Amino acid sequence: MTPPNNLSRFSRSLWPALGMFVVFSILFVIYVRSEKQIDRANESRLQSHLLADELRQSSDDLTRMVRSYVITGNPIYKQHFQEILDIRDGKMSRPVDYHNIYWDLAQADDLRLQPDSGQKIALLELMRQAGFTEEEFAMLAKAKANSDELTGTEFAAMKLVESTTTPTDANRLKASLMLQDAAYHQAKAGIMRPIGEFYRLMNQRTLNGIHAAENAAALLRMAFVSSGLLLVFMLWRAYRALYATLGSSVDELYGRIIRIGHGDFSSAIPVARGMENSVLGWLSETQINLARFDAQRKEVEAINQRMTQLYAALSQCNQAIVRCSNEQELFSQICCDAVTFGGMKMAWIGMLDEQSKQLKPVASYGSGTEYLEGIQISSDENEVAGRGPTGTSMRKDQPFWCQDFQHDPATAPWHERGATFGWNASAALPLHRNGAVIGVFTLYAAEINAFDRSARDLLTEMAMDIDYALNSFEREAQRRHAESSLADSHHLLKMIIDTAPMRIFWKDKELRYLGCNPAFAKDAGESVLQDVVGKNDYQLAWKDQAEYYRADDRLVMDSNVPKLAFEEQQTTPDGTTIWLRTSKVPLQNEAKETIGVLGIYEDITEQKCIEERIHYLANFDPLTGLPNRTQLNDHLKYALSLAKRSNGHLALMFLDLDHFKDINDSLGHSIGDALLIELAKRLRLVLRTEDTVTRLGGDEFILLLPGVDAIGAAHVAQKLLDAITESYWIELYDLALTASIGIALYPADGVDLETLSKSADAAMYRAKQEGRQCYRFFTQEMQARSARNLQLVNALHHALERDQLQVYYQPQVAMQNGHVIGAEALLRWPHPELGMVSPAEFIPVAEGSGLILPIGEWVLRSAVRQAKTWIDEGFGPLIMAVNLSAVQFRHPDLPELITRILDEEGLPHEYLELELTEGVAMHNPQGVIAVMNNLHERGVRMSIDDFGTGYSSLSYLKKFKVYKLKIDQSFVRDISTDPEDKAIVSAIISLAKGLGLKTIAEGVETAGQLAFLREQGCDEMQGYLFSKPVPSEQFEALLKQGFVF
Repeated sequence: MTPPNNLSRFSRSLWPALGMFVVFSILFVIYVRSEKQIDRANESRLQSHLLADELRQSSDDLTRMVRSYVITGNPIYKQHFQEILDIRDGKMSRPVDYHNIYWDLAQADDLRLQPDSGQKIALLELMRQAGFTEEEFAMLAKAKANSDELTGTEFAAMKLVESTTTPTDANRLKASLMLQDAAYHQAKAGIMRPIGEFYRLMNQRTLNGIHAAENAAALLRMAFVSSGLLLVFMLWRAYRALYATLGSSVDELYGRIIRIGHGDFSSAIPVARGMENSVLGWLSETQINLARFDAQRKEVEAINQRMTQLYAALSQCNQAIVRCSNEQELFSQICCDAVTFGGMKMAWIGMLDEQSKQLKPVASYGSGTEYLEGIQISSDENEVAGRGPTGTSMRKDQPFWCQDFQHDPATAPWHERGATFGWNASAALPLHRNGAVIGVFTLYAAEINAFDRSARDLLTEMAMDIDYALNSFEREAQRRHAESSLADSHHLLKMIIDTAPMRIFWKDKELRYLGCNPAFAKDAGESVLQDVVGKNDYQLAWKDQAEYYRADDRLVMDSNVPKLAFEEQQTTPDGTTIWLRTSKVPLQNEAKETIGVLGIYEDITEQKCIEERIHYLANFDPLTGLPNRTQLNDHLKYALSLAKRSNGHLALMFLDLDHFKDINDSLGHSIGDALLIELAKRLRLVLRTEDTVTRLGGDEFILLLPGVDAIGAAHVAQKLLDAITESYWIELYDLALTASIGIALYPADGVDLETLSKSADAAMYRAKQEGRQCYRFFTQEMQARSARNLQLVNALHHALERDQLQVYYQPQVAMQNGHVIGAEALLRWPHPELGMVSPAEFIPVAEGSGLILPIGEWVLRSAVRQAKTWIDEGFGPLIMAVNLSAVQFRHPDLPELITRILDEEGLPHEYLELELTEGVAMHNPQGVIAVMNNLHERGVRMSIDDFGTGYSSLSYLKKFKVYKLKIDQSFVRDISTDPEDKAIVSAIISLAKGLGLKTIAEGVETAGQLAFLREQGCDEMQGYLFSKPVPSEQFEALLKQGFVF
């Protein structure tokens, strides 16, 4: 599959469509703004009219007020006159809604028409702020000046009226004439002419602006509609590209996925011509692969079926070996079992005739036994009949496996007969007696390749069992021969019996002892053999068990069947109970009449103790005596069954000791073991009888509490924590201990051991994260986090091989000259389905799953290779900084790995800088110093990252082979405003200078931060003020531009 073609086509269609959408949106915004521009132009025109009208109206209002005062003499009109002037000149606050008819509504009283606005501003200033042209403003200023000049006449008229104590009609008439004569009207016209000219100029300007805005809006409207049509076209193209990418409609693709999801792999997915690289094409390949996997699964099932049959045949073979008393009976039964239970088509056994060197069939079973009629199988390889599977196996004394009977050259003489009976594979296994080949066991199967490794092993084991039986038959024959010579070897036999370590006895038919060996007499409590003869079991040391022994002996005699190798207990004279492995056989005379019973037993007490110890170790923790996981499984199955039947509750707790490893490391494992034993005793005391506490190993315990709900579980957990925190006196040490407990409840958090265990484990880790020495219940949030964690782990397993990980680079800038002197390599993971996964999320997952080592090596190699490339391209010496995780730094092969990568990529060692967080550096200072010294000797630079956030010891810091401290961005972020951060940063820089180290500040984002750092003497910096982390191409572009901050 080569997906980039279709994806590129879809991208080429999608991005222009998105760009067109952006253009469409921009045009829409501009168009709306143009429409608003028209509104603003009209509003400006209206405002201009209002200001000019106010000037004209104020002149008219002044005239009306002075005339009213002259005629009536009412001082309120004079007051209004002065207010109009003061408002116009900005000496008095303008009333609210100060419109044209304001003074037309004024009465001959002192009441105000509108409240005061609190705004004092001259009318000319308002006009100046309105944005009039100079010519327009000059007209209005001229009209204002003329109006101000006319007020002199008006003040004179009012003064004339006020010139005498009592105004006379003559004065009023004279004053009225002053306000009505031609000179007064000429002055009024001098006010109105500039205002009229202003109207003409303003109308011309504003109308032109409105027309221009309307024309621009029309053009933008056309562009907006055109862009909309083009956007629709591009969206249509993107849809067509998406269809080509998917290879079908979404519904059809969804249906295909559903069928595969339901396990239907049989139906091929048709893919149209040219759509092979589409998603549907990929899905078709997936379906083909799944169909192949399904076929392989069925093949495995068939193999398992064959193995099951062969195991059954092997079991039957072993039973036949026990039951059968002679070779012929055994051979016939073996052949029958191989076909009936083993799934073979036919099986036969041939025995070697020493005279003719031919293999003669002695037993057979199955389909095609007539094949054996007249068959000639030779052991001579010079004969054709001796080069087949059976002859070769007999001659070479090793199994012969023919996986394709019909096409194997070795079976060519028998192809025709084999095809008649459906044989497609065969096996021939040599049979032995006392190590010598005496025959061959041959089997035929219906399937090609029927004899895989497991089947071969089983059949080989079956042949070995047959060999064992043949040897047993031989031994039995020898035993019978020995019995016929018993009379001649009685003395020898007696000596053997007397000196045998096993206990031997024989009784008569009345169950009185006829004889025994010394070992038996000792167990019976007698020192002389003859003291046992004639007695029965009631008279010996085991008289309390006499009835059991006598019943058992009668059973052997009555059934005339030996009772072999059974186990029983016996009480010795000193009262000790021992275990015996006993065999009893009926005693017979020459006439085969039962005359008594012979018994042999051996003391297996030590063996039983070993078995009991093994059983104990299999079910209990050897240190604390607590049940182990096997016992827990049994108890939990019972508790779950009971809870399900009764709809009851159940709680499962995971208890993990906090920092127990520190006790083992500092005081030794003997102290730790004693502490665990004492802890186990306390746990037992807190819990009920029906509760179960198990130790998984180390410092982990699981507690099962049947019938306990959440409230009860919390109560028990608190009691456990209280009991655990009490002091422990172990030898000479007064020890303190705490624990973290996770609780899962049935059925809310799971209905089986696996689910409940995972839930309790997740809750326990939550308790660890939230401060330890506490208990936490399982929540769905933990489940979601666990699922997310599992999803990330699974995805990380394929991230490297699928080339999903990327390395970004952030410039490091010299404070002195602003040049880029290095880069920090930062890992990024743009997952195709999960999106951009944060390093803060997937780095801990990689560390926890063990994937951080291969990922870290890949990042290190990629960064070193990139640095070498940039240096070779002439960008000057660049320091490449790479972060090391705690897992990487503690790996014993780290120095060798770094050296190998640098040498293979050809980068000088001094151009690599490894960043180690302060917390990791202080975890094991002595170990850190050793690794740093090793790396320093190899020429690799080291720096301390996130300095100031951990707990550095200055005594160790001066011993670290580092040359730079990186100031954590949490201190840099607020140095412009936070005095404490300023003090911390200043202290770190001073400390570094005192130790001869460089400093670099990360997270620099503002000019203020930069200025402060430069003032304090910080050497280097990095942050978004200069550049965010970028791919190598963009970083190289910065270098090519000669980037200087």
